[in-house]
Amino acid sequence: MKELQKLLKENNIDYYIVPTDDDHQSEYVGDYYRVREFLSGFTGSAGTLVVGQDDAYLWTDGRYFIQAAKQLKDGIQLMKMAEPGVPTIEEFLVEHLNENSVLAFDPKVMTARFVIDLENAMDDSLELDPIDFTDQVWHDRPEKSHEKAFIYDTKYHGVDASIKLEDIRSYMDMNGCDAHLVSSLDDIAWIFNIRGNDIEYSPTVLAFALIEKDKAALYLQNGVYDDEMKDYYASIGVTIKDYDAIYEDVSKLEGTLLVDLNAINYALYESINCEIADGINPSQYFKSTKNEVEIANTKNAHLKDGVAVTRFMYWLKHNVGHVPMSEISVADKLEDYRREQDLFLEPSFATICAYGSNGAIIHYQATKESNATISNKGMLMIDSGGQYLDGTTDITRTFVLGDLSNEERHDFTLVAKSWLHLMYARFPHGMTGINLDTYARAPMWAEGKDFKHGTGHGVGHLLNVHEGPQGIRPKQRTGENAVFEAGMITSDEPGYYREGHYGIRHENELLCVEDGETEYGTFLRFEPLTYVPLDLDGIDTNMLTDEEKAMLNDYHQFVYEKIAPLLNDEEREWLSIYTREI
Repeated sequence: MKELQKLLKENNIDYYIVPTDDDHQSEYVGDYYRVREFLSGFTGSAGTLVVGQDDAYLWTDGRYFIQAAKQLKDGIQLMKMAEPGVPTIEEFLVEHLNENSVLAFDPKVMTARFVIDLENAMDDSLELDPIDFTDQVWHDRPEKSHEKAFIYDTKYHGVDASIKLEDIRSYMDMNGCDAHLVSSLDDIAWIFNIRGNDIEYSPTVLAFALIEKDKAALYLQNGVYDDEMKDYYASIGVTIKDYDAIYEDVSKLEGTLLVDLNAINYALYESINCEIADGINPSQYFKSTKNEVEIANTKNAHLKDGVAVTRFMYWLKHNVGHVPMSEISVADKLEDYRREQDLFLEPSFATICAYGSNGAIIHYQATKESNATISNKGMLMIDSGGQYLDGTTDITRTFVLGDLSNEERHDFTLVAKSWLHLMYARFPHGMTGINLDTYARAPMWAEGKDFKHGTGHGVGHLLNVHEGPQGIRPKQRTGENAVFEAGMITSDEPGYYREGHYGIRHENELLCVEDGETEYGTFLRFEPLTYVPLDLDGIDTNMLTDEEKAMLNDYHQFVYEKIAPLLNDEEREWLSIYTREI
């Protein structure tokens, strides 16, 4: 940090912005791009660092307030996003910069829309300096990942890339566009049925794509593809080009270019010389609605995942207090159970295994320093998932390991009520996540309680565990305002967190399905995809209405019918207890 601030003074730069992003505005990034983490010490997946010559600030959301406060290096002020009196980054810069100020950033990791909006807010009086200081201060920076890519077999997803390109070109024609620039890695992976391992937990490939009316190009790093892949793409009219050639090719385009300015970097935006049609990538909509092949495969992946997590729960309940356990060793044990399952590749994100008060850190990550010893008391919250060749899973369960206080049991049950209300929601077509969010928060709000994260996110198919364009949250967020459609897969994960005491979260994945027609139109509901019991040891049945008891009993009967045949006799008998009617 001091080296960077020295460079700012030497170059007469007032502030330098360091986002979390890579060249593709990814939520999770490879080691090469963890610049913000390197400078600030904060390891969370969301946050923006603003460094001045003598000061520094880190903006992050409510998931990470506690974690950031613990991790930030000295001299960096935590800016709690959306809290009263806390300015946005744009508001802060407008206040602290004037017409003689200079703002610098790496243009390849800065989102185009953010810079455009900032320029507009400053009335073009601000001098922008696109410069990357990283290599001058990070002397042992890791290399950029360039792992081998592979073509994702059609038997797992059902649609050839040539057909997906036809659908995108039809969308382009309807919107009067001549070309479409794609930078987001999950969109590229879905369109071209390509997968890789350039980002841990997200089976994507560092790539750009340019789709025109009669041709397409896929921009890859050398060494990630072979002749067989090159020949396949050539057969469907796709040329593989050098990764960095995208900037020059974009500069030569004529006509109208369809591009999402929230999903490309500023350097790409500056390369564009033709007319821009700014809009969400059509592949965002297409891939969010899973087809029959994807749904069938996803259900199979969840069945295996349910067996793995249920067996883990059986092991945990029988061994806690009898064998040594820590957060890290327990997370490793859960991964071992997943690795026993057919077609398992890797976790879908870094497992959150949080015991006791660590559970109040919403996206806690155990380290050698924080690794808590687990005993037969309190609660253990585990948020985890798997990448299988046939689908992506995400589940959270809070396990009761011993006696609970009345307050702990109350809050455990309160979160369960929120979880059930959303899982069994019925609603007319046309609703967005803002409409649905109230199902989950209403029981909390009735007690004056809430949680500082979204209630649900879309889930990819052997892709990112977080995907849009749908999401369930109380306030609209860019790229997450889509109407819910049959075939969408979304998480249901309310929680409650008492800093210094405990954290509770219950999470299932839900498949949106049609639920009949009435005089008011088509209605939809959710079908649970997660087959793991909720820990009944934490439930206060006196808090549940008859309807809520029926919901929980129905879900547990569903879980038992799905996975009991796949367990041994002892596990099956135990499962019957944890899925019993209440």
